[in-house]
Order: sequence, then structure tokens, then C-alpha cells
Amino acid sequence: MNETAGIQQDIKTIRDIETALEEAEGFIGRVKSNKVRLTLQNGNISINREEMAKITDLVITLERSGKALESAVKYLRELMAYDEVTNMFSRRYIFHLLEKELYRAQRYENSFSLLALELDVFSGNEHLPHLSTNDMNLLVSEAARAVRKHIRDCDSPGRTGERTFLVLLPETDTKGAFILAERIRKSIDKELEVSIGPVHTTANGGIIESSDPAVTDMAGLLYVIDQKLSAAREKGPNCIVKS
Repeated sequence: MNETAGIQQDIKTIRDIETALEEAEGFIGRVKSNKVRLTLQNGNISINREEMAKITDLVITLERSGKALESAVKYLRELMAYDEVTNMFSRRYIFHLLEKELYRAQRYENSFSLLALELDVFSGNEHLPHLSTNDMNLLVSEAARAVRKHIRDCDSPGRTGERTFLVLLPETDTKGAFILAERIRKSIDKELEVSIGPVHTTANGGIIESSDPAVTDMAGLLYVIDQKLSAAREKGPNCIVKS
């Protein structure tokens, strides 16, 4: 969470991409709703069969291109927004949503909480050999499944690092966020079988409220997230820090 400048640039990149995609989608809509119409007035306009065939071919090609572009736009948005291992929002996109929610909270005095979680696969597994990428992805995806199982439809979960997650909780106070965090923590606290044998997974976490005096902008929010996760690590496995 110490890469504040990089995160700010990521947020700007997502914002610019979304604007470009909206413009592209608007163009597709205009093409679909404005098909070529030819009108003959008093016989002054004459189009031979060859030219008409060219126009017909152009219209068909344009319609096919529009459908292809529409699919490409949809696919690009999915690639931009989702993490393939966890089916959560990507690091860039969750920070983008967080920035927008922070702005709304300050402008309209809406509150939200943020749950930061870190999957721990090392505590209690001191003699664990090096985990392969596939094994780590399996453990991370199982933890993500536990997160998605307990959140509401209005909540936004995202993966921010190899073993770290953020869950944006609109209209939620610390008490509600802590109840959710405990449910998720208990679901993650279990033994899983990977290629090298059983691995016991736990989770640490921290809860941040938008009303925190340090949360005045994204830089302040990222600093508080980092502090909460550091405090949770120091207290040991299976720890959720509220304040």
C-alpha cells in the first residue's frame, strides 16, 4: 500500500479508459440508429445496381464491425475490471471505485467502511516448502470465495496484491464491518489440500471508516489501510483491527 503515486496513476488510467469506452459505445449506438436511407425525389437521384450493391455491402460490413467493436468493448471492460484468480475487482478498479466513494462521502456526507484483509499462509506452517504459483492461486481463490460468500450485493470486493483484499462497504459502520470481518475470518480459518500437502490458512485484517480524520484523500486512506494491516500482523494471526 506504499505505492501511492502508482495507485493514483492507476486510478487516472481507469478513469481515462472508462471515458474512452463510453465514447466508443456512444458511437456504436449512433451507427445502429442511423442506417443509410436513400430517397428519390422526382427522379433526380439515380443509383445503378452496381453502386447500390456497394452501398449494401458497406452497410452490412459496418453493422458487423459495430457488433465486433461492441464485443471488444465489453471484453476490454471485463479485462480492465476483474481479477481472473479471484473473480473480484482488479487492483486498479477497486481503487478507482474507492476514490469515487470517497468523493461521494465527502460531498454528500455518506459514510462507508472499508475492510482490508491479508491471507496468511505462513503462520502455523513454518516448515512449509515454497508454494508454487498454482498452489498459491488455489489458496487465494478459496479465500476470495469466502469473502464473496458473506458480502452483500452492494459491497465491492477487490484484490489488491498477491494475498491482500479490500471490501468496500457502503452505508456501513465499524460495528457492521467487524461482524462481517469475523464471518469471513472464520470461513478462511481452515486447512486446505494443495500439491505439497495440507496448508492451514488464516487471515488478518483492519477496518477503516470514512469518518477517520486521516481519511481526507486517497493518499491518507491508503496510509490508514497500510497501518491497519501492519497492526494486524503484529498482533498475530486471526486478528481484525478496528481502531
